[in-house]
Amino acid sequence: MQSVLVLNADMSILSFVDMPRAMTLLLSVDDSRSCPKCRAKAGTRCIDLETKTRTNQIHSERRMPQAKMFEADPDRKVHSPNREFDWPRIIFLTRYHYVPWEARMKGDVSGFATRRDILDRDRRNCAFCGRRGETVDHVVPRSRGGRDTWENLVACCTKCNNDKGDRTPEEWCKQSARHTVADCRHKLRWHPYRPDAVGAAQRRVWDALPA
Repeated sequence: MQSVLVLNADMSILSFVDMPRAMTLLLSVDDSRSCPKCRAKAGTRCIDLETKTRTNQIHSERRMPQAKMFEADPDRKVHSPNREFDWPRIIFLTRYHYVPWEARMKGDVSGFATRRDILDRDRRNCAFCGRRGETVDHVVPRSRGGRDTWENLVACCTKCNNDKGDRTPEEWCKQSARHTVADCRHKLRWHPYRPDAVGAAQRRVWDALPA
């Protein structure tokens, strides 16, 4: 199921949730809010500050949903027995959620990547020959200290992976009798990189906001 991007109230990236959770946030009311005039606890009637008695007035702020729609999928709808809703792509919270610095940095410092991460990043294209890549290769071999990081892994076809063996791309080219390093077909077609998915999503959100 496609994930829904959740923005904080200041439009900063907060997290990704599944569609049912996103709909819950969109349809549920934030009962933690108090009346902006009398500061009465949410869920109770407003207090008249002059007579000190409760009234039947309910301010709209008290009934604000936990989240609102930022961007919907125009091609899909969410159906209930008697209603139809827009399918959320991006939602934003109506109340700011504080995120500790440690939590914001969690998972953002190691740089380690999985096989699926690399194949998705390189679109399953071999970084050496351009054919379909079914596996991954360490640019600096693991036997020589190469790590499972974004910057040291590339998608690779089985043939190139076997031919390269325990060598760097430069060594592979130098040991090829038919090619020089300059025009060697074994050199990397692109440099492995760590994709900034969150940063790209955040820039997309800022670009969509009115000036």
